[in-house]
Amino acid sequence: MNSLALHFLGSPAFTRDGAPISLTRAKSIALLLYLAATRRSQPRERVLDLLWPESLPQAARKNMRNMLWEIGDVLGDGVLIQDGLTLSLAPAVNIDIHAFEDGLLLLQSSGAAALEAATAHYRGTLADGLTVHEAPEFELWLATERERLATLYLRLLDRIIALHQAAGNWDAVVSQAQRALAADPLREATHLALIEANMQLGQRPQAMQQYAALVATLRKELDVEPLPETTTRYEALLAGARAPQAPSPQRPAPTPTPTHEAFVGRTAELTTLKEELIRATQGTARIVMISGDMGMGKSRLWQHWAETQAGNVCVLATHALETSEPMPFAPLLALFRQPGSVQALLKPPSALSTIWLAELARLLPEIRASWPQLPPPLAVPQSEERGRLLQALTEALRALATPALVLAIDDLHWADPSTLDWLVVLADQLRQTMPLLIIGTYRPQDAPERLMQIIAGWQRKGQVRSIAVPHLSDDEAYRLLAAYDINPTQEQAAHWVRQSGGNPLFLMELRRAQTNDPPDDLAALVRARVRTTVPAFAQQVLQAAAVLGNQARFATLQETSGRSENETVDALDALTSAAVLKAQTDVYSFVHPLVGTVVRQDLTAARRGLLHRRAAVALEREYAPKPERIAAQLVEHYAAAGALKQAAHYAELASEQAAAIGANIEAAQFARRALAWEPTPQRQLQLGASLAISGTYDEAKRYLERAVGELEREDDVVGLTRALFMLTLISVATSRPQEGRTWLARVPMERVQHIAPEVSAQIYLMMGTVERQSQNYAAAVAYMERAAQLARQQQMFSMEAEIAFERGNLLADDGERSGALAAFEEAVRLGQVHPNPTVLAMANNNLAYHTLQTGDTVRAREHLQAAVAITEQHALSFHWQYVHSTQGEIALAEGALDEADAAFARAFEAAQTWGNRVHMANVRINQAYVAHARHQPEQARALLDEAQELLDGSVDPFVRRKIALAEEELSGAG
Repeated sequence: MNSLALHFLGSPAFTRDGAPISLTRAKSIALLLYLAATRRSQPRERVLDLLWPESLPQAARKNMRNMLWEIGDVLGDGVLIQDGLTLSLAPAVNIDIHAFEDGLLLLQSSGAAALEAATAHYRGTLADGLTVHEAPEFELWLATERERLATLYLRLLDRIIALHQAAGNWDAVVSQAQRALAADPLREATHLALIEANMQLGQRPQAMQQYAALVATLRKELDVEPLPETTTRYEALLAGARAPQAPSPQRPAPTPTPTHEAFVGRTAELTTLKEELIRATQGTARIVMISGDMGMGKSRLWQHWAETQAGNVCVLATHALETSEPMPFAPLLALFRQPGSVQALLKPPSALSTIWLAELARLLPEIRASWPQLPPPLAVPQSEERGRLLQALTEALRALATPALVLAIDDLHWADPSTLDWLVVLADQLRQTMPLLIIGTYRPQDAPERLMQIIAGWQRKGQVRSIAVPHLSDDEAYRLLAAYDINPTQEQAAHWVRQSGGNPLFLMELRRAQTNDPPDDLAALVRARVRTTVPAFAQQVLQAAAVLGNQARFATLQETSGRSENETVDALDALTSAAVLKAQTDVYSFVHPLVGTVVRQDLTAARRGLLHRRAAVALEREYAPKPERIAAQLVEHYAAAGALKQAAHYAELASEQAAAIGANIEAAQFARRALAWEPTPQRQLQLGASLAISGTYDEAKRYLERAVGELEREDDVVGLTRALFMLTLISVATSRPQEGRTWLARVPMERVQHIAPEVSAQIYLMMGTVERQSQNYAAAVAYMERAAQLARQQQMFSMEAEIAFERGNLLADDGERSGALAAFEEAVRLGQVHPNPTVLAMANNNLAYHTLQTGDTVRAREHLQAAVAITEQHALSFHWQYVHSTQGEIALAEGALDEADAAFARAFEAAQTWGNRVHMANVRINQAYVAHARHQPEQARALLDEAQELLDGSVDPFVRRKIALAEEELSGAG
């Protein structure tokens, strides 16, 4: 029996002592394969249903008896264990699937040689050529297993390739990459690995041929081109190719490209492991239990720590398996069958006594193949056999504890009772006699009561330290992203960090997908996790939470889900216990927002619409009497529910709220949606105003002019006046005061003053601005005084800052610099008392400019820094054209020509973005001064000519005077 081997990877083959055995009956092979792959006893009825689903029970049983007789006759009577109603393979049978699957245990902790030994068992597709007729369920199972093992094969090869790349073993990279491509020729990353290896070996033609092969394969099989990043990487490899160098012991190995195993943070947790190992090496067995949800990096934590202990300790690693019927001692079976020190202990010569080897042979019959003369285990009463086996396992570890031993078992929440009992014995017997550190990882929400009892017992004895792996902080999450050779936008990186909720696995999978939507593999993983942890009675509350998003209150969840109070309480208890939701008082949010995203995506359209409508109604009730406080949320709920009239109403309110805090682009987005859902002249005005404030002038004018005509027909005096005001504002911003005067002439001032005096104050201020641009300073002063009078009467305190700012501009244009500085300082003061970010930013910018004219560059920079801070804080993108320009003028005055050049370039780009030709002309004048300072007269002249062209009929007095002065100064200097 010990020499019997069953080979299922590739064409099925069976050998004894290396000689082939012929077994040709398809269903006999299928039974052996099923028992081997499932690794556990199978009920006879299950086998009957699987292989003879269409046969009558009596006929199926007869066929099975014949098949079992044939297997025993060909392979030997001991190959199958027929225990009453179940069937299983004898433990002594050598099965290639097991040896191959055990490579998964070595994936993170072993070198390339051990992994290559595991992949050597993979001769090809599982049971290649095997077809079982009239057994559709078996065929489906076989197809799934084939795919699973093929995926594992490629995963192992990927790891082998990465290890060889890290070590600079480029010949090995070539051979392993060729193996991987033979299994899956569409793997672009593997093609790149092979291309890089060829380049490193100086084989440029082979590298180019490999890329051509990739292109041809993708076109033929998928009718697509390689991904852009693949092409970019290939071109970079070609451009950076160097002749191969002889290997040198002193030369460090190349740094591997980071993978999902990149490590950040966890300083306190690593310190705990370090401290416990020190205590263990002093002869006291210690235990560290690491808990955390799926993907939190429990295994990666101890593996990263173990990598720093190389040579100091012996590290043994295994893990429990998620099976419907836990196999006794499954983690230990995997451990003792790993290549390396443990397996060496079971072969001659061994530091382990033959007494204990004989006991271990109860669990590992293959031991007797290496010890033909091994005596039978000690004859003891059956009740004592299990205790002897536990002791033998303990003695085996004792023999390996030199200089110290670390035993790591992952996924203890799946461990069978026998393994847990042995851990209790191990920790107790070796407590004061052995340098042993036991590390276990588990998920608290999946942990059986027995495991939690054991941990509690260790805690009472003071043997255990617990580590609850925390979620990554935002800073740690960004650092983890920074470890990868990608450059996501700030918005995209922030989205990944938010969605992951600090879960490293989720973060890395989102990064790998390079999109805002979760990749299919990750979404499937989340779905599976939800199915196994969330009971059916909690599903509706979970869906309601997904629709509501974070910060959902109990009452809102109850109303949205449609469940009773008690049902909602039970569901929330289940969801928090499963670590799907977390609670702060009565507010619930997702532990990992990604889970909510996947649940929401999986809703049918009908259910999604129903839940969104319920959510909107519940939120309106919760925030009554002022639901507009959450207008943006209600927009999304009503829009998703198809209630566009309500959605438009709240979009209008959300636009007003965004405009009030200076979020002009967001205000325009909401206004655009409101207009699309329910068109009205007032919403055309709102969208036009938002676009105008954000600097999108051409589009703003189209909406505003259309609104003017419709508002006049509706006799909406206030709306009409606001539309004309915004059109005038655009004229002023583009230095076209005559056009602005035309718009203002259409304002019905008498009716406005009677109906809306606060609007008339804004109109008078705008009239003053138009007259200032036309250099009618006396008229401008009169209009501004009238505006100030109305603002005081109506207690429009925030408008006083605007009036002070505009008075400063007027005084500056009229040459009253000291008065202008005082007015801008007053505008800053008023803008702080009654917050007005727009005025604050521009008043500080103008203070910086006019302070510079007095020669005080230090004070000018202080005002500029204040302007920059406000512009950044409130995302006042329109103001950058002026702020950058002032920065350039300060730098120019200080002789910092490079800084000035860069600042003016940014200012010109910003002005160009907003279509502000007057300011573009202003920046070109400044750039002409820089060219002059660099003794480049021809360039200076060209810049001044361009400034003249950009003015294009504008009457802006400031820029007109500035260009005339520049021409005079530069001509004189020439």
